[in-house]
Amino acid sequence: MEFKSERLIFREYNEEDFQLFYSIFSNEQIMKYAYMDKVGQEEELLPYFNRILQNNHTSEGRPSYEFGVFLSSSGQFIGFADVEMVKRNRDGGNGEIGYFLLPDFWGQGYATEIINRLLKICFEEMNLHRVFARCNANNLNSEKVMIKAGMEKEGRFRKVRYKNGSWDDELQYSILIEEYKPL
Repeated sequence: MEFKSERLIFREYNEEDFQLFYSIFSNEQIMKYAYMDKVGQEEELLPYFNRILQNNHTSEGRPSYEFGVFLSSSGQFIGFADVEMVKRNRDGGNGEIGYFLLPDFWGQGYATEIINRLLKICFEEMNLHRVFARCNANNLNSEKVMIKAGMEKEGRFRKVRYKNGSWDDELQYSILIEEYKPL
């Protein structure tokens, strides 16, 4: 499965992509605000990567879609994006989106492009009726991206993320299909 946006290509991971995948989840800067902690050893991440590869071959009832994100101009890997199916029914469903970018690509509009393309996938390809995203409340840049994408704040969950020896708040934003305006 592959999708494109103006500057990016989103494609499912394959067996040769483990080092790219590992470069995201082992990066301290990227994982600073993530729900999960930075991965130290490759062996820690292999079960997750193998579940993704297995999931790529699931046709019905698929729980998630994970993509490597690449520059369309050069094919360079820049990050990770995913859609997790929370609830699906014949009238739509509810999904969560997320992404991580390598630090060299921060501040260049890629996060906004990623979230907009994920919303298009969710609403136009997967026929969901609601999509949400979450971030650490200290990650102001991630919150700005959600707002820019037209998502509305649903709430602040107090001290639910444990990072670096302390508990952080989490913000949740969402958008409904009737609010979605494709670019």
